Amino acid sequence: MRTKFSGLLTLFLALAVQVVLAQEKTISGNITDQDGLPLPGVNILVKGTSNGTQTDFDGNYSITASTGEVLVFSYVGMKTTERSVGASSTINVQLEVAAEELEGIVVTALGIKRESQSIGFAQQSVKGDDLVQTRETDISNALAGKVAGVQFVGAPSTGFGNSQIRLRGNSNVLYIVDGIKVNASSDINTDDIEEMSVLKGAAATALYGPQGINGVIIITTKQAKEGVSSVTVNHSSTIENVYLLPDYQNEYGGGYSQDFNTFTYDPSQHPASWASFDGQQMVEYYADESWGPRMDGQMVRHWDSWIVGDPEFGKLRPFSPNGSNVKDFYQTGSVNNTSLTFAKGGEDYSIRASIQNIDRKSVSPNSDRNTIQGTVNATFDITEKLTAFTNVNYQLRQTKNFPDNGYGNLGSNFNQWWQRQLDIDRLRDYKRNGEFVSWNINSPTNTRPLFWDSPFFEVYENLNFQDKNAFFSKIGMSYEFTDDFNASVEVRRSMNTYESNNRTGFGGLNVEGYSESESTDSLDEIFGIANYDTDLTDAIDLSASAGFEIGTFNYKSINANSVGGLTTEGFYSLNTSVDRPNVSSYRSQSQRKSIFTKASLGLFDGILYLDGSARLDWQSTAYEEDNRVETYGGSASFIFSKLLPENNVLTFGKLRASLAQAPNFPGVYANSETFAVGTPYGSYGALSTRSSYPNPFLAGGVREEMELGGEVQFFSNRIGLDFTYFEKTDSELPVPISLDGSTGYTSTRDNQGEQFYKGIEVALNVTPVRTENFSWDMSFNIATLNRYVNKIADGVDVNVLSSTWRGIQLQERVGEEWGAIYGRAYQRDDQGRILLSSTGSPQYDTNQYLGNVLPDFTGGAFGTLRYKNFSFQFSFDFQKGGKVFSVTRMFNNYSGLGAETVGNNSLGNPVRDEIVGSGGWWYTPAADAGADSGGILIEGADVTTGEPASYYVEAQTYWGRLFALHERWLYDASYVKLRTLRLDYSIPSAFIEKTPFSDVNLGVFANNVWLIDSAIPGLDPSEIETRNGVNWTEGGQLPNTRSFGVNVKLTF
Repeated sequence: MRTKFSGLLTLFLALAVQVVLAQEKTISGNITDQDGLPLPGVNILVKGTSNGTQTDFDGNYSITASTGEVLVFSYVGMKTTERSVGASSTINVQLEVAAEELEGIVVTALGIKRESQSIGFAQQSVKGDDLVQTRETDISNALAGKVAGVQFVGAPSTGFGNSQIRLRGNSNVLYIVDGIKVNASSDINTDDIEEMSVLKGAAATALYGPQGINGVIIITTKQAKEGVSSVTVNHSSTIENVYLLPDYQNEYGGGYSQDFNTFTYDPSQHPASWASFDGQQMVEYYADESWGPRMDGQMVRHWDSWIVGDPEFGKLRPFSPNGSNVKDFYQTGSVNNTSLTFAKGGEDYSIRASIQNIDRKSVSPNSDRNTIQGTVNATFDITEKLTAFTNVNYQLRQTKNFPDNGYGNLGSNFNQWWQRQLDIDRLRDYKRNGEFVSWNINSPTNTRPLFWDSPFFEVYENLNFQDKNAFFSKIGMSYEFTDDFNASVEVRRSMNTYESNNRTGFGGLNVEGYSESESTDSLDEIFGIANYDTDLTDAIDLSASAGFEIGTFNYKSINANSVGGLTTEGFYSLNTSVDRPNVSSYRSQSQRKSIFTKASLGLFDGILYLDGSARLDWQSTAYEEDNRVETYGGSASFIFSKLLPENNVLTFGKLRASLAQAPNFPGVYANSETFAVGTPYGSYGALSTRSSYPNPFLAGGVREEMELGGEVQFFSNRIGLDFTYFEKTDSELPVPISLDGSTGYTSTRDNQGEQFYKGIEVALNVTPVRTENFSWDMSFNIATLNRYVNKIADGVDVNVLSSTWRGIQLQERVGEEWGAIYGRAYQRDDQGRILLSSTGSPQYDTNQYLGNVLPDFTGGAFGTLRYKNFSFQFSFDFQKGGKVFSVTRMFNNYSGLGAETVGNNSLGNPVRDEIVGSGGWWYTPAADAGADSGGILIEGADVTTGEPASYYVEAQTYWGRLFALHERWLYDASYVKLRTLRLDYSIPSAFIEKTPFSDVNLGVFANNVWLIDSAIPGLDPSEIETRNGVNWTEGGQLPNTRSFGVNVKLTF
């Protein structure tokens, strides 16, 4: 019996297992959109469980489920769809666009999500995947050319690319990451970005008050998706090389004249062994220009042939060009960017954590940067109604030897003061026999550098180090009281600390030295908001929010530097300062308290939307008796397409309008007296007041803005057009006012300035081709901006914003467009001819209008082509108009380095040949020039008689006369640039189904691909250093680079 029972039990269990196995099975299928195109990234969840997955690049999926269970298919912008598991193991689903999602959900101020059709102001979104196509580590670079009205102001990657952007002509854009204010766009891991929302106008940013007056970029980071667990490794390796340098001449070498020096042996000064050197020709070592002899291979003594103990000592070498001596100084740079992400989502929680390491080696020798950053983003449903959330971000960035931009950096050696015959490899060993050596020696008996250390001394001995710690986080809770009403409160903190030290090396031209600096800034905030969203009737809906924000900002810094040199060679410390170190410190604190509210009313079943928002801010930096400002915004959105009969042409149409008033606050201590601590007098301390009187009633100004626009979609969203016209007036701007010296002050600031802006922004999206296997999406944008000065101050018509080389200035003038450049310009007659002196010298006037820094328009294009598992992306950006002053171009020719300084004149003779004619050695009237005369022909009119005049002018004299004649060195800043290329291949799921990977993506990319058009030889107008937030002058630019990389992205 026991055996029979055991047999029956075994049979029963076997049957039970067979039933279970028959019920649980692998379900697979394909998910497409309403056009039949595959949808990657669709979430598939077994309802009521945490078992889930996502579709791959081809829209394919597989999941284990039992018969009778329900699969839930969800995707942003699509209707959530459910399918029951039946007998079939294949479930294919075609998702439909959700009616309420037809125009998409966009992120607006304070992170409030709204249907794009309901907003009455300009807003543009960029997907995170479109920002990381070339693995940029700074989102400002990644944003170039992608948003209308955003002007990208780049910087050469050689200096780690300190770029910025301007929104509608304003810099200091506010960056918000998941509600947290951050200082810099480089503080954010671009792999973490889900979407970026750009708010340009005052109505769009009204809920941020004065903080958002210059525009807001809201970044929403990625979160784990319910029912999905994943681990992603994303690695890219990039190489970078210098690709753009000035066009150098390679005909003439170093010197101030075209004659070599000759060594004359003097037994009273020189060793007897030098007697054999007598009569040898020498380069003019002390000259840091290239106006020397023609380089024809003459045997001469080069600088290193006088370094005792050097292998080249006493030797003659050919005087020949080294055409690549500048480019050969730079090395191949690299960027290794690796990120690891873990994400897991359940029914009542989601957590996503990432860590990124960026190891970067600059093209400038001995310069590198390492960045490590980590992020945790999590939510937990404590109850059905109560949710806790947190976001923590930390970045450590360590930089060694940050290359300086501007005059005095390495570019000064190569582009301004240099000799074209120099062999860069002979400068690498800059310390020989215990002595630091360089090409610019004083004389054969004094081999110390006269003007310039070796460029390798500069990068290996004059060092700087910087550590930056960036931390920003929040923690909060939200409670859903009803389906219509919820509230949340959160605490935020963002903090940045900087530590740096600079070392001036022993043995160089400059006195050795050491300096340290430390600074910390922090912002602590408490934020709360309540939201109410309901349908008042079938045709009217209401959405309202109200809240508060309290913020405290702290800043402190300390700086110290050695004085008189250092006592111990190689020991860089303030303790080794020869004299008492200089030490200074600073501290500031400010507080802001705010309340805000907004309401949106949808009327006539979504045909008309009316919005209103208001914010009140109290800030400690304002006048104590009147420290409140009020920000208001109102907008309307009219969906006119809903009133039209259904048709196959116009899919969607909207008109919008907005008005806003946005005041600003003065800066910290701008209206209160502070005292500077000076050098002690003996045992007595020293305090001093500042020279500018702090006006206690100073305000920050007020902006009033109007915006009109519209949006249309055609042919089922295959063509989309968004257009905006805006006007804004900034009034009561703080401006400097001169004071009589008897007051004890030289100036003060008063609210008298007024400026007016207007502009047009257009964005066009087109899908020319879309089939099952191929699609082509394009987006274009273009924008114009005009800015006028209505008033500066009573009795003041001109204000100098910035100035540089010999009086060239960026000015604002009443009644004129802002950003005028004034400086030296040619004197011309009524026919436009340059007026010339009797020796052919061009005459000039000072403080003349030369042009305007503002471009006529800016824009860009971004395209994506997909064919099966391949994806190809590219982006362009461009600018028309605007002016920029180039110091590099000016010095390049002044010093005889530029290609323009050589060639043949109209007589067919080399321009550097001597003048032959009736004038002096430096000029001759063209009519008297000999057939074999050199010189550069200059034509114009005689300054005295007005008669036509022309002269041949000796080349060095000609270019010397043009130094700081600003008009000659002012260039059109227009450009067209192919900025990025990327090709991706996603390995089909069938090839990796037996591997641990759910997705494998391989990519190659390039950045700074091709400067298609530029009016500035050897320079990239899109990467010009900025002054006053405007790229109007280039002061000794670092070289531009091009990079190529490979990318591997693995998802488990």
